[in-house]
Amino acid sequence: MTNRYRILLIAVLIPLRIFGQVPNTFTDAEKVYGLSKIWKEIEYNYAYFEKTGTEKWDSLYLSIIKLVQETKNDYEYYKELERFIAFLQDGHTRLGRFPNVDRWTTVYKDYLIEFDRIEDKVIVTRINLKKKDEIPLGSELIEVNGITTEKHLAKYVIPYIAASTDHVRNSLAAQYIFDGLKYMEYNIKLRTPENEIKTLKLIHDWNKEDKFPPEVYPPYKSREEVQFKWFDDQIGYLVINSFKDSSIVLAFKEKLPELYKAKTLIIDIRENSGGNTEIGLEIFKYLTNDKYIYCHKSRSRKHFSHNKANGARLSAEDTINAAWKKEAFLDYHNKLYTDFDYEPYLNDLNAKRIIIPTIILIGHNTVSAAEDFLVPVKNQDHIKTIGELTNGSTGTLYKFTLPGGGTGYTCTLQSYYPDGSEFVGVGIKPDIEVKRTINGIINIKDEALDKALKYLREK
Repeated sequence: MTNRYRILLIAVLIPLRIFGQVPNTFTDAEKVYGLSKIWKEIEYNYAYFEKTGTEKWDSLYLSIIKLVQETKNDYEYYKELERFIAFLQDGHTRLGRFPNVDRWTTVYKDYLIEFDRIEDKVIVTRINLKKKDEIPLGSELIEVNGITTEKHLAKYVIPYIAASTDHVRNSLAAQYIFDGLKYMEYNIKLRTPENEIKTLKLIHDWNKEDKFPPEVYPPYKSREEVQFKWFDDQIGYLVINSFKDSSIVLAFKEKLPELYKAKTLIIDIRENSGGNTEIGLEIFKYLTNDKYIYCHKSRSRKHFSHNKANGARLSAEDTINAAWKKEAFLDYHNKLYTDFDYEPYLNDLNAKRIIIPTIILIGHNTVSAAEDFLVPVKNQDHIKTIGELTNGSTGTLYKFTLPGGGTGYTCTLQSYYPDGSEFVGVGIKPDIEVKRTINGIINIKDEALDKALKYLREK
């Protein structure tokens, strides 16, 4: 295991030794301490630890102790920590951004290029305006530094991506395929929609004479957290990009006079990054006549030191027909959980409801509290979901500090449907699936929104 990780590290970090210096602020002791802090906090608090198990986690930790001490700078060190956490494959268990290392993702000398995974290919989805004719939207990245894009992703990108589902991991890997440092170079090969092969050298930098940020094609959408507009004076279109705090509910209520006029409604939460589940439920109250809203169930790890001490002396056979021994045994093996009391959310709303044909647009960036918002939608006959699988990651974050001002996060809460079925690690499937296509990228089509509009007009 150690040799495999060493090869990965060396391969990823060769450009560092070519293109310049980065901070090297950690002592060997601090590096081991940071790694150990992650190991400890996750083993004690991570909600899905039974999927990993103590033996695998400890073995991985042991194999990386020497590697982190051999890292030559802060970037190398943080990359090792990133890969360590990504092993758990959980979107809510991750490393924060590097506080003392300036990382570049989509900006290069002369270019701003964004990629994503579309139709199982890595595709150009946005480009700086002055380069849109040179690098057309929909162009496929087919080669990086002399190897195929898929090999590059598998070796140098995917092992560092913290995600709960494969579809999100693959999407993030495409988006962050060239996440690195200033002056790093990448020799790439693209195939345009017209089947023309183009080679390009990308260098993380920006021309000082050009304005930044540049104009891009297609332009960025507004990131205002709550937005409203009309389609055909009949279909209301509401965008909610966050459930972060009560300001979202206030902004939603400001739109109510317009929402009450709508004959049909589209709610777009495809870019909703989550926040507080109760914020989403306060909005959901307006979308149902139900007195009780049946949201997700949850449970969390449970620890009693005395139990663990007793559990260390027990075998699985000892727990048969002995409840306290079973609890002690599970605690010792980090598999003891407590289920939280489940009560449906009381809908005590006195205001007018919005019970009209409604479409909720969802996608890979519908995450956390936004997914919790979707759980009770299954019980609403007037609501349908359209789009792609959601992120498949939710739960309460525990934030801990690392040397040098770094941060780590771990998920402390398991969440699932009221019937016990899972959406974490799976994603919530839309009623009508509409995947993004390369043709849609080329023609700047919002295919999911178009489908929703067609559906409501026909119905």
